[in-house]
Amino acid sequence: MNERLEPETVRWAYRFLLGREPESETVLDAWCGTGSVAGLMDGILTSPEIAGLALAGFPERGHWIENRATDEAARAALTLRDGALPDPGAIEELRLRAPSLRVLRQVLLASPSIAHRLPQPEGPRSRVLRLPGGEVTLTGDSREPEFLAAPGFAPRWAALLRAVWPDGGEGRVIVEDGAGIGVATLGLATGAPGHAALIAHEDSLRKAAALAENLVGNGLARAASRAVPLGEVPAALAREGLDRLDLLRLGGRGAVRLATQMAPWLLERGTFTVIGFDLTELVADPAGPHALLSACVAAFPHVVGFDAAHEPRVLLDDVALDAALRRALMRPDRRDELLLCPDLDWLGRYGIV
Repeated sequence: MNERLEPETVRWAYRFLLGREPESETVLDAWCGTGSVAGLMDGILTSPEIAGLALAGFPERGHWIENRATDEAARAALTLRDGALPDPGAIEELRLRAPSLRVLRQVLLASPSIAHRLPQPEGPRSRVLRLPGGEVTLTGDSREPEFLAAPGFAPRWAALLRAVWPDGGEGRVIVEDGAGIGVATLGLATGAPGHAALIAHEDSLRKAAALAENLVGNGLARAASRAVPLGEVPAALAREGLDRLDLLRLGGRGAVRLATQMAPWLLERGTFTVIGFDLTELVADPAGPHALLSACVAAFPHVVGFDAAHEPRVLLDDVALDAALRRALMRPDRRDELLLCPDLDWLGRYGIV
C-alpha cells in the first residue's frame, strides 16, 4: 500500500473512518506532501480516536453521510481498502452495491483489510444493576457502549412502570423495538414484574443474542426476544397472539415520525409510548428536530421528558421542548427518550429510589 495520496482521498478517509473533516488544510496538505495510503491508514487505524469510535459502533456525524455515493467517493473507498487506484469497472460495481454514502461507509468498515485492525471485544462480562424494584444482572461485552453506559435509561422506566401500575403490571403487555442488549428491557421488566408478556425486538443478531441471554439469565419467563425489527405494530401483535398493548417502546430509527403517525391508534388503546430520538438523525431530517418533536407533542395529551437524575419534566410549551432538546445535546451520544402518555395520574407515585 504505497499509492501516493490525493487531497480527496485524505478527505474521504477522515469522513469514512473518523466521521469528520481533517483538522485543517495544513493537515491535509501535510498528508499529501509526505504521506502514502499505507501511512494514512496506519495513522488513522492505530489512533485512540478510531478505537473510541469503533467501540461506539462508528456513530454517524455530519450531513454528508445522507448523500448518494459518487464516483469520487467510491474511488477513494477502494483506494483506502486496496492501496491502489481502482479501475472504472470496480468503481461502477461498488456504486451499485453501495448507492449511498452511509452504505459505502459500512462496506468499507466491514472490509477485512480494515475490520481486522479495529479493537476486538474482550469477551462477556456481567454486572449488577440496581434499579427501582430490584436488582438484575446484565451480561454483555465489556467494551460494548451499551454495556459500559448501563444502567442508561433503565432506572427511569423501572420507576415509571412502578408508578403507572402499582399492582406490578398484572396482565400488561409490553412491546419494544430497538432493544439492543436489553438494558432498558430489564428496567421495564423490573418495573412491571407481573406483566403478561414483554416482547423485545432487536434486528442486530449480535445484540439480539445478548438480549436473549439477559432475559433468560434473569429468569424472565414471560419475556421473549425477537431478532427482527418490530415492523407494523398491529401485525406484530397478531403474530404474537396478543390483543392489547399497554406500553410500546420505540428505540430505533424513525421513532418520532412513527409515533406521530400512530397516535390515534395508540390513544384509542391507552398505550403508554416511549420514543427514543437521536439528534443526529433529527437534524438530518428536512423538518428538523424542533418541528418533528413539536408534531409528536401535539399528537398526544401529555409528553414527559426526564432530567439527568431521571426526574420527570412535563413538556407544556416550546420552552420545555427546547430544554429537552438541550438536555439531549449535552449527552455524549446526543440521544434521549421521551414518554407519550394518555394521563399524568402516575406523577405523584413516581420515585427513582
